[in-house]
Amino acid sequence: MRISPLTLLLVILLIATLGFTSVRRTQGVSNKQTPQREQIKKDHFPTAEYEEPDLADARKNRLRKEKQKRHNNFKIVSSSPAEWQAERVFIGEGAFNFPALPVERSAYILIGKVADAQAHVSENKKNVYSEFTVSVERVLKTAKSSIMEGSEITVDRIGGHVKYPDGRSVLYRIAQTNMPAIDGRYVFFITSINNEDYTLVTAYGIEAQGVVPLDDSPQFEEMRGLSEEAFLRNLQEFLAKSSAN
Repeated sequence: MRISPLTLLLVILLIATLGFTSVRRTQGVSNKQTPQREQIKKDHFPTAEYEEPDLADARKNRLRKEKQKRHNNFKIVSSSPAEWQAERVFIGEGAFNFPALPVERSAYILIGKVADAQAHVSENKKNVYSEFTVSVERVLKTAKSSIMEGSEITVDRIGGHVKYPDGRSVLYRIAQTNMPAIDGRYVFFITSINNEDYTLVTAYGIEAQGVVPLDDSPQFEEMRGLSEEAFLRNLQEFLAKSSAN
């Protein structure tokens, strides 16, 4: 069946209005047209069970459910995605409306290593968020004295794979955002909107070849390839200017 140009235009406008894009599943080799680097990024998104079982530990189960309720305010997950749908991307305007080093926006800036990663759907099952357990190596800025070298902190970010009871899995994410990798070492920029959960603003991976931006917004590229020492010098200068204001 052929689709008229006018109908096609209306469909495109509808998708733009909703702020979502979808990616079809491919047969045989998955994501054949996706560069390997992009696929690796997607593989770093943890997986949540749509029907997540309760935890045996009553206290931990209660705390998890309370946190799931706090994530009810964002709607990206479908209860019954189309069979062809492999991915759903939310396009949020102004998601990265901040400089390459978001010192002012971040209540916490630290260097740490990702020890674990999990994902959960929200209490209303309309959102998915990922949690990263970060072992703190060095604190550059903090709003709480309890966050110190040697401590652990759980950092959240919207997005993740959702596995449905029928076995299908769909990736839900915000455009240009990526997830840190387990065992990866990063400089994390973190905020806390509700004083209970720590939310990832952005991060930079510290690798042998230099600093690598976690996210894909253009302003981060100016930092790519800097040595750890050079990057931290720049960051310390920004922190000094921020504290002086």
